[in-house]
Amino acid sequence: MPTPRHDPRFDSHRTTPPQLSRRGFVAALGGVAAAGALSGVAFGGPAFAGAAPLAADAATLADLGIPLSDVLAIGGAVGPGPDGRPVLWSAVSGDPAHLVALDPASAKTVSSQPLPGAPGSYAVAIGPDGTVWVGAYNTGQLFRRPPGRDSAVQDLGRPLASETYIWRLAIDAAGIVYGCTYPSAKAFGYDPATGAVRDYGTVVPGMSYARSIATDGGKLYVGTQPDANVVEIDVATGASRQLPLPDEVGDGVGSTVYDLNAYRGLVYARFGSAIDGSLGIWDTRRRSWSPLRDKVAGLDVSEPGPGGLVYYTRNGELTGLLPRTGTEVGTGLTFAGRVVNNRGIGWVSLPAKETPGQTLVGLLWRGEMFSYNPKTGAASRTATDIPGEPIPLASLAVGTTGRLWAGGYLNGGLAQLDPQTGSPAFQRFAQTESVLDLGADIWLGTYPDSRLYRYDPSKPWNSPEYSPGPEGTPENPVKVVDLHDEDQVRARASVDAGEHVAYGTLPNTTLGGALVLVAKATNAASVHRPVVTDQSIVSLAYTAGTIVGGTSIHGGYSVPAPTQTEAKLFGFDPVADAKTFEAVPVPGAESVDGLVVDADGGVWGYAAGTLFAFDLASRTVTRRATVGAGTGRLGYDAGTDTFLVLSGGTLHRVARADLAVTAVVDTDATFLAVAPDGTAFLGANTHVYRVVPA
Repeated sequence: MPTPRHDPRFDSHRTTPPQLSRRGFVAALGGVAAAGALSGVAFGGPAFAGAAPLAADAATLADLGIPLSDVLAIGGAVGPGPDGRPVLWSAVSGDPAHLVALDPASAKTVSSQPLPGAPGSYAVAIGPDGTVWVGAYNTGQLFRRPPGRDSAVQDLGRPLASETYIWRLAIDAAGIVYGCTYPSAKAFGYDPATGAVRDYGTVVPGMSYARSIATDGGKLYVGTQPDANVVEIDVATGASRQLPLPDEVGDGVGSTVYDLNAYRGLVYARFGSAIDGSLGIWDTRRRSWSPLRDKVAGLDVSEPGPGGLVYYTRNGELTGLLPRTGTEVGTGLTFAGRVVNNRGIGWVSLPAKETPGQTLVGLLWRGEMFSYNPKTGAASRTATDIPGEPIPLASLAVGTTGRLWAGGYLNGGLAQLDPQTGSPAFQRFAQTESVLDLGADIWLGTYPDSRLYRYDPSKPWNSPEYSPGPEGTPENPVKVVDLHDEDQVRARASVDAGEHVAYGTLPNTTLGGALVLVAKATNAASVHRPVVTDQSIVSLAYTAGTIVGGTSIHGGYSVPAPTQTEAKLFGFDPVADAKTFEAVPVPGAESVDGLVVDADGGVWGYAAGTLFAFDLASRTVTRRATVGAGTGRLGYDAGTDTFLVLSGGTLHRVARADLAVTAVVDTDATFLAVAPDGTAFLGANTHVYRVVPA
C-alpha cells in the first residue's frame, strides 16, 4: 500500500503528513506544491493586469460520479467481538471510516460502525477488558468501543490538542492506552478510568513523527521519522533514553522506525517502509540487538503462539521465528504483489476440525483474510464481504485523444471515465499522481518511489504488483523507472518532450527532486538531480526543444523544512542534456503550480495567485495577471485561446489577448483537466465534474 509515507498520503507540500483524510487531502491538495530561490529575472512587459469584479459565466457542473472505489484496511487487531467470540477488528478507510468486526471462521462482517469525522486509522488496539481503541489519522481523534453486542463507538476527541495524527496505539496490562503522534512527535497516555491524559512530550527534539509505539514491562518504546530513533520511556516517571541503533541502520538519518511490537522482554522494530523493511529484535535484559532480517513487511509481528514462535511476512511468505534462537520456519502461505503487509494479526480458536488449537489470522490491505494453523499446516486466503469505499482523487488528466483519467489517493487505482456519462473502467493500481496520455502509450507517475509506468491501452491490463491478469498475460503497464535508490517519492509532473517523456519528482526524506528523461524508443532513462538546489519539480512544459520546469521549495512530505524561499522556473535542453537557465517568475511564491504552452508556443505559468507569461529568449516575465489567490491549477483551451485557472474556490477563464478574467463557476474542486476540444473537467474529493457552459 502506498502509505500515508505512505503509506500514507499523498500530502500537500506544506505541513500535512503522509496520510490525509479524504476531505483533508482534497483541501490540502489545492496547493499543489511550493518552490525555491534563485537569482534575478527581470519583469518586463505591460502593466500588471488586475482582476476587477468578476462576472459569473453561469456555467454549471455535470456530476460524473465517483470513478474510484475499493477496500482499504489499514489498522487492525484481533480480540473479543460484539458477542465475546474472537474477531478481526479493522479500521476500513472511508468518509467516514468504519470500525468493522469480521468473524474469522466465516470471513463475514458481524459489525460495522462509523468513526465520525475520521478518514481512517493505522492504530487499532484491544484493551484487557475487550474494549476496542482506535486512533485516527488526519484528525487526531481517539475512539473507543466498549465490550458488548450493542455498544456504541465513543468519540473521545483529541487527547493532545496540537496533534492531528495518532499513528499507533499500545495498551498495557492495566488498560492504560498509549499513543504516538504527528506533528510534534509526542507520546501520550490515556487512563480510561478517569479520562486523564499524560503528555510525555516530544520524544526526540527535531522530529515531527512519532511513528510507532509498543509497551512492555512498564516501558514505552517509541519509533521516529524522518530519522530513525527508538526511545525507551518509563511510563511511571516519564524518564526517557534513546536506545542504540542496530549497526546496520547506522546513524538512522533518513530512515524510519515504521513498526514496533513488544512481547516478553523483546522489542521487535522494523526499519523501513510499510511494504519493505529490516526487522531487528531488542533484548531488554541483555540490552542488545539481534542481526537485522531484510525483506520484512509490516505492519505487525504477531504475539508468540504455539512453540513460542512469532510470525511476520518475509519475502512474500508468512514466516515463523523462534526469537531466542533466531530460527525461521516457512509456512508455505505466500502473498503475491507489491503490498503484502498484514493489517492486524492474532491468535484465535476456530471450530473447524482441520484447525485444532490456535490459528493465526490476519487481514491484507484489500480486506482479504488469511489464516494459518501451526499444528496442521493448514493455510488459507479468503475474500471477505467488506464493501469498497469511494477513493479521493490524486490526479485528473485528459489525453490527446480526449480520454479522461482519474488516479486514486492512498488506496490507489486508475480509472478511465466516459467524459459524457462518467462510467468508469477501474483498475487496482498504485497511488497515481500523474497521467500523460499520448494516444498509443499512457505514462503513469506513481507513489511511492517516484515510479513511472508505460501502459498500452490496446492490450490487456496485467499488473502483477496490484491487479494480476490471466496467467501468461504480458505485463501491462510496464515499470520503466523506479527511484527508490535516489530517495524520491512522488511523480506529479510529466510532459511529452519529443523523443522523450520527461517527468519531475519530489524527494522522500531529503530535499531536491529529479528530472527524469525517458527515451520513447527504448525506455532508457536518465536521472538528473539536483536540477534546482533543494527544490522539487512539480510542473513541466515543452516548447521549441526546451523542457521548462516549475519547482517547489518543499519536499514530498512536511519534513525536512525548506532551505529555499522562492519557487523557480528552469530550462533543460534534452539534446545537450543540460540545464539552460533558472529564474524566479513570481517573487515570494513557494511553488509554480502549473505550466502550459499557448497556440504560438509561448510558456505560461501559475504561481501564488499570478498567471504569467515567460519569454524563453529574454528569460523574463513579460505579462502577468492576478487570478484567484494562493495555489491552483492551470489549463489552456487552444480553441478559444484562453487559460483556465482553478484557484481560490473559483474556476476562472483568462483571455490571452487582453488577460481579461472571467469567473466561470464557484467550486470546491482541487483538480482541473482540459480536453483538446476545450471541455473542462474538475475533481473534488471523490467526484469528477464536467463544466457545462451556459
